[in-house]
Amino acid sequence: MGDVGVDIYTQTGKKYLGGMALNNAIYAARAGAISTVISAVGQDAAGATALSFLQKENVLIDKIKKIEGGKTQSIEVVLDENKVQDYQNWDLGVLSDFSPNIDDGIFLSTQDIAISFYLPEFAHFFDKFAGFKFNQTLKVGDFTDLSEHGGDVQFLKNYKGKFDWYVLSIDVNKRGERLKEFEKLVVDGGFSGLALLGVMGSTVIHAGKTYHEPARKVEVVDTTGAGDSYVATFFTKYLKTSLIESSMSMATDSAAKTIQSFGAV
Repeated sequence: MGDVGVDIYTQTGKKYLGGMALNNAIYAARAGAISTVISAVGQDAAGATALSFLQKENVLIDKIKKIEGGKTQSIEVVLDENKVQDYQNWDLGVLSDFSPNIDDGIFLSTQDIAISFYLPEFAHFFDKFAGFKFNQTLKVGDFTDLSEHGGDVQFLKNYKGKFDWYVLSIDVNKRGERLKEFEKLVVDGGFSGLALLGVMGSTVIHAGKTYHEPARKVEVVDTTGAGDSYVATFFTKYLKTSLIESSMSMATDSAAKTIQSFGAV
């Protein structure tokens, strides 16, 4: 559950479909899951293109609301010298008013896994998602890199006990300090955690054990979507196999493939 829209690369003028919900759903489908997106798009060309692409990728779109007269969200992407994305001029469009309803919550309770993504702009529907209570559904909160909070891992305490798994992207320069904080929060809370560490790979804290998987050495073209690729692939494989290490390895391979071309998907 989250955003579906268009990534506009200002340096080249090219546009690619994106959004964390769209990316995750597509990578989950590619990994073998039956995935559904809960989101909203405008009844415009961008929305129609996104829906068509999702269908071609075997993602179910019946939970995506089509808002008449609305605009599908878009964001500008600027790549730095390391091919790392910087997002600018975000136009939320119809997502500025989007929020899941009771029917969405009931639907999610029938799924194996449900995931949504924290950003201040999405707090209105992320908080609604956090409040849903599921008996069987594995509930995942992806807190991205918390850059708007200075990377403060302690922010996750605001959502203590709301999720089964917590996902956090950690800047390589802050890896030691923040990863240690993240591990402590996860262990003390009795939950599971996935830390994405960029060129340093990834770490999973689960059932009293910590696992690490190094990143693949490939030529980097564009890191946009790498985290989404990893997260969706990891959870799809983990739910099928219950194997942490092999799921991390396959997720790392997926992320490595993603960063070798432009666009998130």
